[in-house]
Amino acid sequence: MLPREKLFLKGVDSLSDSELIQLLVGSGIKGSNFQKISKCTLSFVRKSLKDGGDINVKEMVKVRGVGIVTATRIVAGIELGRRVYGIFDSQKVRITQSKDAYEIFKDMENLKKEKVDILCLNSRFEYISRETVAVGSINCANVLPREVLYPAIVNNSSFILIAHNHPSGDSTPSNEDVLFTKRILESLELVGIQLLDHLIIGKNRWDTVNVMG
Repeated sequence: MLPREKLFLKGVDSLSDSELIQLLVGSGIKGSNFQKISKCTLSFVRKSLKDGGDINVKEMVKVRGVGIVTATRIVAGIELGRRVYGIFDSQKVRITQSKDAYEIFKDMENLKKEKVDILCLNSRFEYISRETVAVGSINCANVLPREVLYPAIVNNSSFILIAHNHPSGDSTPSNEDVLFTKRILESLELVGIQLLDHLIIGKNRWDTVNVMG
């Protein structure tokens, strides 16, 4: 299913970061399809933000397959996100307690399907990236550790937090949530990344899974 069709049928929350970029890229060029261009563009954006640099049209067009029109769309979209959510302000967002993370994740409380996100932090507990690792008719028991480890490693994270919603509105952790948390905790320890917490997002409330349990 194409990202455009997926957006129409399932909503914007069903799209991955790569699929969102694909919608902005639109089409490819000879020798490079739009999925490949989108992947390169997403890597460029993440690296630029991580390095603290500006994302502008002149830099964006250096990505093979990205012209001025596409670059303008992407830069405008990022700037709109910055203005609306303030995620990429020059002042770093520090996550010092679970409540700070909840303020970022609470937009999941009205989702009709279960979604699993992670928050990547550096060694100073500063926000690096929010990544979606699973969406749809799933539960935590079906999420493989590698789906969490990959974005955590790619973003050079020192710490991560996990959050997923319960569409029922009840934020009480299930037995599956506890088992999943323990499995992810063990996997992250092997690569030197610390799991700070696992938040369960309900309707106007949230709970955490005891990661030390």
